[in-house]
Amino acid sequence: MKTFDDLFDGVIKHEGYYANVEGDRGGETYMGVARNLHPNWKGWEFIDAYKETYGTIKWNFKIDVPELTQFVKDFYKETFFEKFKIDGILDGSLQEIIFDWCVNSGHWGARGVQRVLNQFFDEDLKMDGIIGFNTLTAINIHNPKDLFREIKKARIRYYHKIAKKGKSHLFLDGWLTRVNSMNFKSK
Repeated sequence: MKTFDDLFDGVIKHEGYYANVEGDRGGETYMGVARNLHPNWKGWEFIDAYKETYGTIKWNFKIDVPELTQFVKDFYKETFFEKFKIDGILDGSLQEIIFDWCVNSGHWGARGVQRVLNQFFDEDLKMDGIIGFNTLTAINIHNPKDLFREIKKARIRYYHKIAKKGKSHLFLDGWLTRVNSMNFKSK
């Protein structure tokens, strides 16, 4: 099993720091926290204050304020790690790929895991995007390497599908690089 800090460090290397890319539904983002999706996140106060003082923020610029970084970590822990019960997943590689999918896609990531379990592992899970007792049990009883492989393939299919909508195709290479960087590691 992996700790939250291990998983956070793995995800954040893909998220980067400041971005405000045209075509991104999330709009302005900092370390993966999207303003359009999370407008009340406390970290925006630091970012807005920085912009007031220094002007435009360059792409992928890190604002070196420990409190801001802690707000990011707290956000990831509450919004993804705890909400999707990642600590209940017994295999570290499965924790990594599922946590990352939930960070990248929210409840659609959890639904994707449920879909994989239903289609390829003969489960009958409600596809509600909630990783609860039944989904956790299903994740933990199946061969981790086989499940990891199918989740990875499902993520690739998912990204190709959403790349056909709006300007999402602009992000396809990044999404594929992200998922392809993950490999199953035996205990």
